[in-house]
Amino acid sequence: MTDPKIQKVARSLSLGLGLSLGSFFVVPAQAQELDGEAVRLLALKGTWEAEHAEYGLWNWNDDGTVCLRLGNKDGDCADTGTWTITDNVLCYELTWWGETVDERKNCFTVQLLDGGRFETLFHGGVMVSRMFVFEVLE
Repeated sequence: MTDPKIQKVARSLSLGLGLSLGSFFVVPAQAQELDGEAVRLLALKGTWEAEHAEYGLWNWNDDGTVCLRLGNKDGDCADTGTWTITDNVLCYELTWWGETVDERKNCFTVQLLDGGRFETLFHGGVMVSRMFVFEVLE
């Protein structure tokens, strides 16, 4: 049986760590995670335009392919790949984009923000971090 004093210290450390991490990765209170079917419908609704240009414009196709455009929503794909959804998580794999920062393959959940905006949240181990915020162009 573990000493109650040790259990109390462990709970305090655990709570402190959780509060510390929470201060670095704050998810807005109004954010709502979409389920897998809602993510699929959102993906097929139109082009996802990231707020920061380096994340580009994403077209998720019904056949499981993805087209990433950089700079121009009507231009050729800068990179292509595949995507799937398992549970509430969308995963993609591109051919070259993001290779230098280990984002060629990635998985994320999508949360609804305010004003028709969404955010993608990368789940890596115990850390949760925002990848990019986007709007859907129809």
